[in-house]
Amino acid sequence: MVGLATGRSQAELDELPLDGLTFDALLLHNGQMILDGKGNYIAGNPLGGEALERVLALFEAREIPVVLIERERTYISFVNDDVVRAQADTHTSVPPVGVYEGATVIQAMAYVDESKTEWLRRMLVGCDVTRWHAKAVDINAPSPGGKADGLMRWCKANGVDLSEVVTFGDAENDVTMLRAAGVGVAMGNAVEEAKEAADFVTADIDDDGVWNALELLGLS
Repeated sequence: MVGLATGRSQAELDELPLDGLTFDALLLHNGQMILDGKGNYIAGNPLGGEALERVLALFEAREIPVVLIERERTYISFVNDDVVRAQADTHTSVPPVGVYEGATVIQAMAYVDESKTEWLRRMLVGCDVTRWHAKAVDINAPSPGGKADGLMRWCKANGVDLSEVVTFGDAENDVTMLRAAGVGVAMGNAVEEAKEAADFVTADIDDDGVWNALELLGLS
């Protein structure tokens, strides 16, 4: 079985040239919403309680751009150059500016550079804040959360032991997933935190890193 664990939504995936690829599992929004291969909802871990209150306060303050992601809607408090750059680098559209109307928030994102990471974590005590771009971070529900939690929920629903799972990652938001799986593989272009969390490091994504790792593991 092949799954995709990503910070993207289903709508953002639809924008990518996946050339008809299909998956047995989709761990969207960094594992905060888990779907099967047919798009059926399995489980989720939305923001709630004090974590959601802090995120909404940051969204309403409009000091930094904040994205709120709901199942049917994704929108941002305002747009600046950091937003445009990060979205362009990941080949996804800039979300429209919107207003929170009370729906369940699956995940949030904020656009700040690395110098403001600790400031943001202090503002959002209790939330999991992980970086996916030099100018942007994901904001997830308190631990357990993130891709590792989504992976564990999917495994439980499908009777799969974590020891049987191989994960691939390159960013800070992949670290928990790399540690949780039976085998965690960091790409050659991964950040140092991901490489340290992995069981081994393969070649860069542009140098057939996934294929090389699958061959090494006898899965090609």
